[in-house]
Amino acid sequence: MNRPRRAAAAKPVGHYAATSPAKKRKASDSASASANKKGKQKAQPMVDAIGLPMPGPVAAPAVAIPVITPTPLDPAALALDLNKSYEGQIAPPIRPKRQPRWQQPATKPIMFMQDTPIGWNSDEPDLDPDDVDAQIARCRERIGDNIMTREFDLKLRNFLLEQQRRNAMMALEPAGLSWPVVQRLESLQGMLGWLQGQNDEYELVANVTNIMAAYRAGQLRWNPGLVTYWSRGTQLCHPRPFRWDEFDIINAQYAGHTGFWVEGLDGPGPVPQMLHWAATPRTGGGHYVSHMKISVQLPDGTFTAVAGGFNPLLPSMPVNFEFMDDTGASIMQLNQSDLQYLLSINRDPQAILPPLPPLLGLSDIRLADGTINYNICRRFEVNMWDPTTRNYLSNLWHPVQAIILNDNNRPQQLRLNGPWARHRMFAASAPDGSGYTYFSDVHPASSMIVPAQEERQQEERRQEERQQEERQQEERQQEERQQEERRQEERRQEERQQEEEQQEEQEEEEEEQEEQEEEEQTEQEQTEQAPDREGLLFFKCNVANILRSTIYLSFTLVLLDC
Repeated sequence: MNRPRRAAAAKPVGHYAATSPAKKRKASDSASASANKKGKQKAQPMVDAIGLPMPGPVAAPAVAIPVITPTPLDPAALALDLNKSYEGQIAPPIRPKRQPRWQQPATKPIMFMQDTPIGWNSDEPDLDPDDVDAQIARCRERIGDNIMTREFDLKLRNFLLEQQRRNAMMALEPAGLSWPVVQRLESLQGMLGWLQGQNDEYELVANVTNIMAAYRAGQLRWNPGLVTYWSRGTQLCHPRPFRWDEFDIINAQYAGHTGFWVEGLDGPGPVPQMLHWAATPRTGGGHYVSHMKISVQLPDGTFTAVAGGFNPLLPSMPVNFEFMDDTGASIMQLNQSDLQYLLSINRDPQAILPPLPPLLGLSDIRLADGTINYNICRRFEVNMWDPTTRNYLSNLWHPVQAIILNDNNRPQQLRLNGPWARHRMFAASAPDGSGYTYFSDVHPASSMIVPAQEERQQEERRQEERQQEERQQEERQQEERQQEERRQEERRQEERQQEEEQQEEQEEEEEEQEEQEEEEQTEQEQTEQAPDREGLLFFKCNVANILRSTIYLSFTLVLLDC
């Protein structure tokens, strides 16, 4: 095949340069310079042949990170600001300029990636990924450029199908509504059906119904980055940016453990929760399934005394739960049993349970197989415990939203960590095939100890030895259990034999007793029948005598006649 050479494609002026240099990171809210790793402790430092630490480069001392405490909000000022609309006042993010455009003659198309011009790629950073019309037009341009046309043919077919789907959905709603609003109305309709099927346990039907009516009437529009608060069907504010401290104040004012809704927080459509099913790994497998420990607590701000009700003496008590690390999860995922446990361990001295965590509303979750689930979403606070320093990784507990899976009538489901860990901390991994991830609140260059290949191999050997010992111990325990089961079986057999012998003896005794009773009864009957037999014999004897006498008399008469 006669392929065009790379040098034949000219590189235009102004192409994208290499990645910009790393910037100095800002200070965070933690003074800890420790690192947490999922699944295992930090690797031990490398040692020489006699066990002494090997010298290494001296790391620069970690800079102390100042603790930034947010300024408390003024509830009165917040109440006034709720009447202000921020719609149109927050500029959308600026997209980069369009990349340089390369074109090839139709007689010399480029069909292989290794032949594309330096700096060429198939990305469109200047276009909104959700703008289907613009994406379709760009695909047609790319096809006309004669570079990797097969890739853009596939993208064009997918975008055309998506365009047809959207047009069909928009035809079902009033004219003039934007695509995000139509998409949100479809999601809200599914939520409404689910809530009605649950008998509106959390008093959210009025919120969903009135939000849908506001969208269809044009009174409410979809504004990325802005939310509105609702309580039992009433809109509490105009569109405004979401802040956790504002949410806490407004939610508490309206008893927001039920009947409360934050509209616009997670996007117009179902949020992806891509983990759908996890297989039980075989021995030596499971390298792509990672777990991590995250401390979860009820919001400490809700631990206030209530007249005649909950009266806590201690702050909120956290629990260190194990989560699966799922980079495809958009929201943290907990179980209803986890929530019940958090409530139970935080009871006051009178055994009164604390109030439920603040309610954010209902979330529709799209799983990896395309199905959509509906789950109640509540506010929790999270942190990470460092067992090395015996301290939390952050001095502040961070608010997160978490969906609650109902596991009352089924086994407990997997907890998913969601995006919090990577949004809050630095993360690093080693190319050693282990799949471990290391977390730290400062830059990896100054704090993380990511093991090298040799250390990993040593650690794997130690793990293999420990696993071998555990297997041997399990085998010994299994053998002991089997021996004990055999002894128990022998004892049971002996008991059964004894029972059978006793049963046989009892049956023999019963038979002997029955025979003896029959003999006694026979003797008694014979005794009763003896006089009757004597009388009958006497009667027979008398009859015989009479007959002899009669015969003698008759014979005498005959002789006389003669």
